[in-house]
Parts: sequence; structure tokens; C-alpha cells
Amino acid sequence: MDIHPLVTSYKQFVANRSDYKIGVIGQPDAGKSSLINALIPHAKAHTSVHTDATLETTEYSFNHYGKLVDFPGVGTEEVNTAHYKKLIQQSGINHFIYVFESKIKETDVELIKYLTKNHQSILFVYNKTDALVDITHHDTVEELKRDKNTELKVTLKPYIKQPLSYIFVSTLTHEGIDAFKQQLSAIFRTLEMDYNDKYGRTEILESFLNYKTNALLPKLFTPSFKEIVMKKNYQSLERTILNHFKIQEDDILEYKREWPTISDYMKMIESEQAKPKTSKLKEMAKVVQLLRTAFKLKTFNPISAGLGALFEAGAVNAFPMVQGLTYYISEIKNIARNILKASQREAD
Repeated sequence: MDIHPLVTSYKQFVANRSDYKIGVIGQPDAGKSSLINALIPHAKAHTSVHTDATLETTEYSFNHYGKLVDFPGVGTEEVNTAHYKKLIQQSGINHFIYVFESKIKETDVELIKYLTKNHQSILFVYNKTDALVDITHHDTVEELKRDKNTELKVTLKPYIKQPLSYIFVSTLTHEGIDAFKQQLSAIFRTLEMDYNDKYGRTEILESFLNYKTNALLPKLFTPSFKEIVMKKNYQSLERTILNHFKIQEDDILEYKREWPTISDYMKMIESEQAKPKTSKLKEMAKVVQLLRTAFKLKTFNPISAGLGALFEAGAVNAFPMVQGLTYYISEIKNIARNILKASQREAD
């Protein structure tokens, strides 16, 4: 069954307010892309013998819900720490995997401080454990791992309060990869549960509908709005509204018995009330108050130009027309609400 385009739009709205990405960051040449390829065999993340083969962020689907995002190496000439912080901020990601393959450096500490200050969670991964060798032959691999964990704790203790330890992996021998994959799967399951909870909330649905409505109004109240009203070409407004909400003919037939039109609402309004002549200023004030009340507008700037042009042209008693338009938008919005509620029920 095809997904309704309005539902697709709502899914993206909820996703943008949910966590579904984990960033993979860390030292240059630490094997971040190789780690992604080990975790997601179909990813084919770019790797190279040259340091810092990744110069921009790239997303890879981990499962049906979550994504891993490959970042450049930290503190290179191509991507310095300041630019790296901008990449993180622009990504909107709240969960990160920080990959090491050598001692912790100043640039690592600076970036980790930035992440913790912004309340982002971090998993610390030490890659290339197959290369952990004591040239003096005094320490075992387990003892070398313990020393790495001690370095991590001592270095980052001033900035991170929870217990610290590395997740040790090797993309060459596949050591620790399966266990790490299970850990990430558990994290994404938790994030998906949060997404599903948001998807089913009435307040999120209403927030989406209000967002869609407020984005619609500047499309309607353009300078050409005056000409549309003067010619009573309300069908063009109706098409704009239907297209904006992605409402189709079948949707109207399913969720409303009668086909709504702006003209019908105007006739209903005009038959219910007397139409005393009013000044342009009073008429404009009534229209402004109507739109602010109906659509909870915080600012009137985006649509003032269109309405201004209408009233400058002498369109007094425009209140019934705008009220009819408001009724029509509310009716289409209600149809959209019913479509989304049906998708919520199907998701339960």
C-alpha cells in the first residue's frame, strides 16, 4: 500500500524532532570509515591509504530506522577544530562514536569538551587493537588495553562524570565488531521507541498542522491576492491549499460528505450576518484579528503585503471573503488531521 504524501511529510517532521543518527568522529586515520564498513557491510564508506580520506559527512543506513554518519578526521589542515564544531552543530546529532587509534591529543580533548558541554553522549572506541603490541614484550594485550582505559579516565575525568572505558575493536580481525553492533542496535531501538512515541502524540500532530498552515499563508497572501479576489478566482486559492496539504480528491470524498469551496463558505457567512459598510481601517483590523485568532499567528509580516495590496485597491467588506477562506483552510486542515490520525492508529 502506498504511503500518503501527507503522512510521508509528517514522518519527516517527527524524524527531524527525534534522534535517529549517530555520528562517527575521531582521530584522522583511526579507521572511522572502515569501522562503518565493518558494522554495515553494504555501506562501502570511502577508505584510503592516505590520512583523512573523508572530507565531508556521509550518511549510511544502519537498520530500517537508524543511520551512522561518517565525519572527517578531527584537527586536520582541511578540517580544523572550529570547522568541525560547525559540522557537529549543523548535523543536529546528539549521539557520537569517538574513534581513537593512538594517544589522546589536545584536539581530541577540545572536541570532547565541546560535545559534553552541549550534552551530547559519546561512546569511546579504540580501533586497531590488533596493532596493540608492547615492543618490550613485558605487557600483554589485556594489560595494554587496561593502560588505554586508564589514560581515557585520567584525561577526561574533569569533563565527564560517568565511568569511562573504551570499546576495543579491530576492523582487520573483526574483534569486538559483533558485540559493538549489538550495542548500537540497542541504542537505535531506544531511539526508535522515542520516535514512535512522538509520532503518536496529539500535540506533535497539531504542531505539524500548525506548521503547515503557517507555511501556507505567505503562499496565499501575495501581491496577486488582490487580483484573485477582485476576479473571484477562488479556485486558484483552493488548488494552492490542497497542493500544500497534499490533499487529493479521494481524501475529500472519504473524509467529508460535501465538496468544500470558498464561495460556499462566503455565501453561508453572508446569509448569516448583515454587511454594514465599514472603513478600510476597521475592515483591515477585523481581518488581522480573524487570522491571528484562527491560525495563532505570532507575527503578521509574511502576509501583510498581500492584504495591504487588497485594501489599497478599495476592497472594503473583504472580511466575509477572508472568513470564507479561513473556514476552507480549517476544513482542509481537518481532513489532513483525519488522514494523520488514521496513520497513527495503523502505527499502534
